[in-house]
Amino acid sequence: MARPNRSEVFSPDESSIVHVISRVVRRCFLLGDDPLTGKNYDHRKEWIEILLQHHAMFFGIDLLCFSLLSNHFHLVLRSQPEIVRTWNNREVARRWLMLCPKRKLRDGSPAEPKETEINSIVNDAVKLKQIRSRLSDISWWMRLLCQRIAVRANSEDEISGKFFEGRFRAVKILDESGLLACAAYVDLNPIRAALAETLEDSEYTSAQ
Repeated sequence: MARPNRSEVFSPDESSIVHVISRVVRRCFLLGDDPLTGKNYDHRKEWIEILLQHHAMFFGIDLLCFSLLSNHFHLVLRSQPEIVRTWNNREVARRWLMLCPKRKLRDGSPAEPKETEINSIVNDAVKLKQIRSRLSDISWWMRLLCQRIAVRANSEDEISGKFFEGRFRAVKILDESGLLACAAYVDLNPIRAALAETLEDSEYTSAQ
């Protein structure tokens, strides 16, 4: 049976709260302690945390909670298309160029967009409409996040190929009780996985 399109689960044009799970290939331990190689990859969780913070600054999507484990991670995201619709065209262009910069600073962070770069989007009605939709699209949040982590991890390991499984899992949360239950599940995941004994000790989580 064919899997449903993402648009059948949630639409970037409608506000949604979604529980997202993404796993590395073959469920290997490429984000923490790897028992096969004896290596520790916790620093990759730091990469993800930094990107999550950056995404939350520029997407029209709220990061409600997260937990990063050794072979997968959980996010609870709320898309806010109604807020994106209030941004003027220049703000839409600037935010997108901070997520997908034309230029970077020496430390790898995005350079503030130039006027010509902003205008190249503002003056293209088709591109502008497409980008405005992407800024509240959870699939685009995940696409940029996973691509960048995969490229960086593969470069570090000097290999090529997939780092994450082909698709992330996404479950739409329909009400407040569902959100509370999901948030508790996400926050307690490191304890359930025996990576920590208390919430205070749960590193790489929104609960900590």
